[in-house]
Amino acid sequence: MGKLGDPQAVPALIKALGDSDRDVRREAAEALGKIGDLQAVPALIQALRDSEWWVRCAACEALGELGDLQAVPALTERLQDESEDVRKAAQDAIQQIKAKQSGKD
Repeated sequence: MGKLGDPQAVPALIKALGDSDRDVRREAAEALGKIGDLQAVPALIQALRDSEWWVRCAACEALGELGDLQAVPALTERLQDESEDVRKAAQDAIQQIKAKQSGKD
């Protein structure tokens, strides 16, 4: 359902961010970014602290797609992540959010 962009999938995808399988968590983050429902922002911010770098990357990318300013402080923290990929994804997400916000003005 997440890949189809069905907003009804959002609660299940948010729950999947806590799954024991890292691939499920990553796929959930990616799907939440594609659906574009802002109710996912707090859960995605929490996913930025996932133990797996590719889940953190997916959460960064999803937050960038969602474009919500409340994600910027958490993304800024990820600029110090141990993973270069996460640092790059966080930087890209911050730029994407700022671009979306400036487009709203």
